[in-house]
Amino acid sequence: MKSLFKISVLVNVLRLLVLLISPVGAAAQPFVDLFNAKMQFFPAHSYATDNTNKLSGYQAEASFLLPMEQKNKDVILVGGDYTQLHFKESGSINLQSDLYSTSLILGADLGLKNPKWRTTLLVLPKINSDYKDISTDDMQMGGVAMFSYKKKDNLKYHFGLYYNREFFGDYFLPLLGIDWKINQRMNLFGDLPNSMNFEYKISKSLYTGAALFTCISSYRLSSASGGMYVREGDKTMGHDEIKIYVNAYLTKHLVWYAEAGETFYRTYTLFNSNNELQETTSIYRKSNDGMFVNTGIAYRFRLEE
Repeated sequence: MKSLFKISVLVNVLRLLVLLISPVGAAAQPFVDLFNAKMQFFPAHSYATDNTNKLSGYQAEASFLLPMEQKNKDVILVGGDYTQLHFKESGSINLQSDLYSTSLILGADLGLKNPKWRTTLLVLPKINSDYKDISTDDMQMGGVAMFSYKKKDNLKYHFGLYYNREFFGDYFLPLLGIDWKINQRMNLFGDLPNSMNFEYKISKSLYTGAALFTCISSYRLSSASGGMYVREGDKTMGHDEIKIYVNAYLTKHLVWYAEAGETFYRTYTLFNSNNELQETTSIYRKSNDGMFVNTGIAYRFRLEE
């Protein structure tokens, strides 16, 4: 097991976790979570054109990662992520609804001829829907190609491309990032425009920081809807979160964390099969932004140890 977590190999693998909306919300990071589970709560806030009704809800998520090192130092990657989104509308109309996502990580982290360079290639199949009648129509296929360059021991640059076949069409996201150990207490890591994270070490067992997180996704509704889907986030800006957090190590590897912040463009809107916005009384319509809080646990390995 010791060879499984060698720092020299795994430091680049972690940059891709954000693409599955990982609980830590960072693509490059000074730690690896083999398991992570969280609950995120969204207090009630009004719809954009309807002050009589309010939307609240929660997001439950669990993810895992199993890196398997080969003799040549390449790493085979197997992982997954399960997410449930719960929505509750209250006021003159009382409705509840759920969306789900189940994703796999299948790929490899590979060394190149120049030891300063590595590449990570992933295939990311997923099912995104309301899970009422799961079929091949609910499936999406995506992937990542990421390259990293080690400028010096405390500084790495990385760039790549994320692709996913969303229900509204092909979605491409170029990524440009950094993994910078500023000093013994501060780290800056992430891949823009997807994420950026500043971490500060208070003590060996306590860390704090601030982060930016962005995502765009879509969920197919049951066949009874006639091919409708729900789109998460603004068409151009996506769903954004700015947050502060605290990570407390209960043991060497078991971490409890809590986060709080503000959402921007977190809206779930309904579209038909022709990608036309459906402005109905559905629970899925444009809503205002608000605060959020979440808490979770992780089984984590710090890479600087």
